[in-house]
Amino acid sequence: MKSLKYFIFIFSFVIKYAMSQCDSSFVSFDVIPSNVNILSGDSCFYNQDLEALEDLISVNQLQYNSVLDIGTQSWFNGRLKLFVAGNYGNSSGVNDTIYILPESIGNWTSLSGLYLEWNRISLLPETFNMLKELRSLYISNNILGSVIEDMDSLSNLIYLDLGYNEIDSIPSSLCNLNNLQYLWLFNNNLTSVPDCMCSMSIDWSSDDSAWFPYFAIGGNNLCENVPECISSSENFNVSLDQFYYSFQVESPQECGSVMVDPIDIVPTSLSVNDPYPNPFNPGTSFNIRLIKNGKLKISVYDIKGNLVDILINNNLPAAAYTFKWDASEFSSGVYFIEIKTSKETVYKKAILAK
Repeated sequence: MKSLKYFIFIFSFVIKYAMSQCDSSFVSFDVIPSNVNILSGDSCFYNQDLEALEDLISVNQLQYNSVLDIGTQSWFNGRLKLFVAGNYGNSSGVNDTIYILPESIGNWTSLSGLYLEWNRISLLPETFNMLKELRSLYISNNILGSVIEDMDSLSNLIYLDLGYNEIDSIPSSLCNLNNLQYLWLFNNNLTSVPDCMCSMSIDWSSDDSAWFPYFAIGGNNLCENVPECISSSENFNVSLDQFYYSFQVESPQECGSVMVDPIDIVPTSLSVNDPYPNPFNPGTSFNIRLIKNGKLKISVYDIKGNLVDILINNNLPAAAYTFKWDASEFSSGVYFIEIKTSKETVYKKAILAK
């Protein structure tokens, strides 16, 4: 009996020891932070995936105790499958701004989902084309001026969100993304798009069951020689709200500009300060300066995109104004204040905390 117990003890020890060991290409971690989700496998993580995370932290001088602490991570059999690193201001993303993506990001060859919203990324590294398993790429609200030329290397993409950047051209290789179902290009600096886009199997005018458009390209400079599938799209002048993508907004193309003397150029039609206080209860105020005479409409929407209040909808002379929103009759939550003139629309987020 003793020999049997001894055998079981030795066998259990050997199994436990063997299970704690990783292949030479992987590293084991004793403690797994709560932001890391292991979908399959054990606590062994691929060296090169970790190296890219470490480089990302280092080059942007982010403050993390471990490479596993950054963002939200999902791993499958030791490979990074999902990485959420948007600068959302909460624990699901990064704790500071990402400016640079290191070349080693090409190590993430098993990555299927990448979320980098609300950072200040201006360039995608050449190795980005190595992310061939990528299915979802959300990189809105950055300062990208372009995308990689060989976009078709990301052949598994289904969701592509490039909204609210500074992109001025789209390569024709985008047309070869045969699996793409969602394409959001709104609020960039596009003056043209490839004619071949009409060969893509995208529903140019419809929304899905959650009211998200499959395609949207409002707020650009598409004024001439626009492919018919895009110019006739019901979403040609549509964007999503900049903060939470919770509702669609009208964003016309910027066309019809004329040459004027530079000294006569007015950079914007209005200036809007952030609401204060924010969070607030029950009221918050904000200052607006109208540069020119014109119509001003101020609307308030809830988090679901429902119109809940209109503060003003009148023609006003150019001047400085202060508006207050009394939310005493509304429930706690996130609201969006839409300040709209004939030339420009600005959104401000306000949080009612009762």
